[in-house]
Amino acid sequence: MAYVGNTPSRGQWRKLTDISGSFNGVTTTFTTSVPPGTSDYYVTAGSASQLIISVGGVIQEPDVDYTVSTYSITFTTAPAAGLSFFGVLCGDALNVNTPADGSVTTAKLSSNLTVDLASGTAASPSLTFDSNTGLYSPGEDQVGIATGGTGRMFIDSSGRLLVGTSSTRSWSGVTSHVQLEGTDFNASSISQTLNSNNDNGAYLALNKSRGTSNGSQTVGQSGDQVGAIYLNGADGSSLRQAARIEAIVDGTPGAADMPGRLVFSTTADGAGVSTERMRITQAGRVGINETAPEGLLHVSISSGNSPKFVVKPNAGDVNVTTNTNTTGTAYHYDIFNPNGRVGSIQTSGSSTSYVTSSDYRMKENVVPISSAIQRLVALKPCRFNFIADPSKTVDGFIAHEAQQVVPEAVTGQKDAVNEDGSINPQGIDQSKLVPLLTAALQEAVAKIESLEARLTAAGI
Repeated sequence: MAYVGNTPSRGQWRKLTDISGSFNGVTTTFTTSVPPGTSDYYVTAGSASQLIISVGGVIQEPDVDYTVSTYSITFTTAPAAGLSFFGVLCGDALNVNTPADGSVTTAKLSSNLTVDLASGTAASPSLTFDSNTGLYSPGEDQVGIATGGTGRMFIDSSGRLLVGTSSTRSWSGVTSHVQLEGTDFNASSISQTLNSNNDNGAYLALNKSRGTSNGSQTVGQSGDQVGAIYLNGADGSSLRQAARIEAIVDGTPGAADMPGRLVFSTTADGAGVSTERMRITQAGRVGINETAPEGLLHVSISSGNSPKFVVKPNAGDVNVTTNTNTTGTAYHYDIFNPNGRVGSIQTSGSSTSYVTSSDYRMKENVVPISSAIQRLVALKPCRFNFIADPSKTVDGFIAHEAQQVVPEAVTGQKDAVNEDGSINPQGIDQSKLVPLLTAALQEAVAKIESLEARLTAAGI
């Protein structure tokens, strides 16, 4: 028989609470309960015949001398004061009913209700929303969620949340408590989207403290790994680390102070572990193959013949390639634009050469330099010192003055400033004066030779 509530129990004969203390010859209705007689112990008789009642030592006749309703008894004649009372409940009433569909609400369920469900399957869950969507247990101490008859999400016996799989994977000795797996791109991807009319974005937070309990705020130490992204691939037998990105405490933490660095590592072909390749320190310095960068960009170059520093160009941009020769002692910094190599900086031992590409195949509209002496005379070489180094006097040119004669040797404009008002200085590439100086010298030589010929012809 269907029922709602506690399991029915029959034959519980119980003595009722003595109500004779309330007899006064006037009151006829009294509450029926069992000791200790509080509201938590009120009892309801299914009918008057379920009670055996004695008043003043005389057994009362059901439905004649008294009637019952819910948890009360009403006497036909009000018992006089001083009369004794004795009552027995002959078994609890069983209020059994089959509720209509949808008529039982959560308010009618016990707050301590325990439901023992069958294990079920993905195709036929034990607690369903429709015939093949709901909860089931794929194994002992495990919970699964099925939709459309297929298991989608699982909590295993170790408390791990598994999405798209019921089996765990380990990587680098770690078995994550949240795992997502699938057989296509969509099933194994995670997306976070924030829709908000402000300048915030979606956050992914990786946090670390040195505490030993949840909610701890114990301060960390320099060198602590705050969080990391590990990128692993299968090698045929297990997942192996291909690369990782780490955030590491980079200094001594304090109140509202958490210095940190980013470290980027990759695994070389044939290697079993990742090696640090680049870091950004708490001071904003970038080290490539260098763990203690001494400037904003510090590149440590090892020996070998492969390029050490390459910037690929877009149209009109510059490409810089660094190479070593076969001896491992000379370095070439080759500068390219989309038309080819346009220059290089070459070092060998303590010698450095600055080379500009000058191949005829790269040039057009070639004409000789004319009036070189006249232009050379217009240059104004001078001696000066830089404001930042007043103790040192040097020979050179003032950029905007040289720009009037050899504009291709000068960069920038006179009196230019940056957005913050600071000086945006002009520069001069003095190597670009060499062609003019050479042409002027050639013109002078030609004049000297002409003068010598005239003097010879005159017999002087």
